Amino acid sequence: MKTRVITGLVAAALPLASLLFVDSPLLGILCALFGAMACYEVCHVARVENKAMVILATLVAASLTPLLEYRLLERLRVPPWFLLLVYVFVMVVLMLARFEKTRFEHLLYALLASLGAPGALALIVGIRDTIHTREGAAYEPNLAVYMLYLTLCCALVTDVFAYFVGFKLGKRKLCPKISPKKTWAGAVGGLLCTSLLNVGFAALFNAFFLHGHTLRLAVIGLISVPVCVVSMIGDLAASALKRSCGAKDFGHLFPGHGGVMDRLDSLSYVAPFMFTLLQLENSMGLQLFYK
Repeated sequence: MKTRVITGLVAAALPLASLLFVDSPLLGILCALFGAMACYEVCHVARVENKAMVILATLVAASLTPLLEYRLLERLRVPPWFLLLVYVFVMVVLMLARFEKTRFEHLLYALLASLGAPGALALIVGIRDTIHTREGAAYEPNLAVYMLYLTLCCALVTDVFAYFVGFKLGKRKLCPKISPKKTWAGAVGGLLCTSLLNVGFAALFNAFFLHGHTLRLAVIGLISVPVCVVSMIGDLAASALKRSCGAKDFGHLFPGHGGVMDRLDSLSYVAPFMFTLLQLENSMGLQLFYK
């Protein structure tokens, strides 16, 4: 348990620490790197033996963040749907070329692996740039830092709190056929603890780090609830995927916690959810999270 706790804290702290470089290329580099690693892990667990398909999927996974961050598609004037169609077509050809070792479900796993978690990581940069675009000349870097913190905390820390609360108080299982160790007490505890932590950090940012804006503490507390629920759904969905593939973990990079994808499972759902909220906020001309 000691190893699991230490590894869990480090695995949660490192992504949050990366927010210190929110406006540097390092954030995008880390997102691209971990996206490629997560893609490879899913392909490995799904037993995708077609090497050409795995290589292409991994390259696509690594390219999603720079494509979004540097607006390469806009500069090349290539519609995203066209590239997606070409990518799927090439993957189908690769499947047919090695059909003796590649089943149709391997194609689906590879597509999911290359677009799911890597796409969510690309949206981390998208969330930052959404705040940047909204604020224009009055852009406040620390505001982007907090919004990214909110996203990462709900995705990565909820599970840590849920584990501790469930270990101490958990009796009734949440989804025993998918994840036997998760309990209702752990889920509620993770949700409440993460929400309180988010409000606490919002108050800290208001007091010391924000100058032109003020985070709405009540809204932060309320919005943390559905975001944490989305985080738990993402965690259970990844567990279901592992069960379908007959695997316990996606990898072994983090002792006691598995691989990169085991840490990004919740983020694959939380990042798109937060990005969508911010896009809706912008389209309606609102300032939901801050004023």
